[in-house]
Amino acid sequence: MMWWQNGANMRRLIVDFVLGHISRLRPGAHLPSPQAVMLSENWLASPLNIDSLELVDCATAFAQMLHIADSGLEDFLLAKPSVNGWKEIATASLENFHHFISFSSSGSTSPPVVTTIPLAHIQQEVDFIAQHLLTGNSAVRRIWTLIPAQHIYGFIFTMALPSRLINRPEVIDGRQRLPISLEKTLQDGDMIVSIPDFWQHWISSGLRLPRSVTIVMAGAPCTSKILAALLAQNADTIEIYGATETGGIGYRKKPDEPFSLFPYWQIVNDSIRNHLHSANIPDKLHWLDKKHFIVQGRKDGQIQVAGTNVSLEAIASEIKQHAAIHESVVRFDGKRLKAYIVPNEDSQLNSSMLIDELFSWLSTRLPSTQIPKHFTLGSKLPRNEMGKLCDWD
Repeated sequence: MMWWQNGANMRRLIVDFVLGHISRLRPGAHLPSPQAVMLSENWLASPLNIDSLELVDCATAFAQMLHIADSGLEDFLLAKPSVNGWKEIATASLENFHHFISFSSSGSTSPPVVTTIPLAHIQQEVDFIAQHLLTGNSAVRRIWTLIPAQHIYGFIFTMALPSRLINRPEVIDGRQRLPISLEKTLQDGDMIVSIPDFWQHWISSGLRLPRSVTIVMAGAPCTSKILAALLAQNADTIEIYGATETGGIGYRKKPDEPFSLFPYWQIVNDSIRNHLHSANIPDKLHWLDKKHFIVQGRKDGQIQVAGTNVSLEAIASEIKQHAAIHESVVRFDGKRLKAYIVPNEDSQLNSSMLIDELFSWLSTRLPSTQIPKHFTLGSKLPRNEMGKLCDWD
């Protein structure tokens, strides 16, 4: 079975894509759950309350992702605006044309960038994972996903991979479950696809894993402390390093190991390439030899918060667009974003009113992962004795 022939997985991909795209069109809006949208008979009459212009925008982006225009079926997306309608169209299109797929970057600091990747390149990563990284390939019974399917890692591990595993495991959406509920539900042979933040909460809450569970983490750096704690619970851990533009670049399974380069890649200066795909490496890598490396940080100054690339300078610039703000600086303290703000001298708002106003104002302009969780007000930005910006409590 090809991945697009699994109806349940295709419906999940469509719902995740639509919810993700609408969230970009409506920053800060509260959207219904994937389960509620899954039951919609028509996007225009669904809990999403999509209007006709949003439908055109969403259908265009979905057609671009799966290259539906190459099969000439793109206009049918407007004629059948529902989960099952789009599944039927996408499946028919992929039966005839399945050479490329496109993924969109997070768009945290600029308009989202669309990257087109050969599906054969995705397939070689999936085959390597199935044959060499999943030591219990035949034992994987279920895959729990905690990340959206339209994200490149969500696609690789919950769309493309299941069809290559011996048991053709069912994919279950665990995003609407509390970790304590998931603890009671997990079974031997389960695989969980997630970002490291989830496991930080899991460990700090004292939750336990059953034996023979595989944990896949991607989308953000994982600390050695988290990996070690999961290994202590007998989990088989796989951390993938990569990017939207590349898919997986390297992998590691233990906290004291460097990343190993996927064997189909070749390094050429600051780029990677093979006979199917090439891209620039987004981070600074320290190479121990030709096959092993350590990630030293992003080249573009971005950090990752909850698996999303975020520019602190861009967030501070957005805050300064508010009429009551003179200056702003944003920092990440390892757990949350915080902002130090200097109000305009003529601002009529007291501290609590200004902070409430900022939270409300930013919720209409930025995704929730980019809104600072704490604001500090002062008459000038904090600087050290050398005149450089410094941290604050």
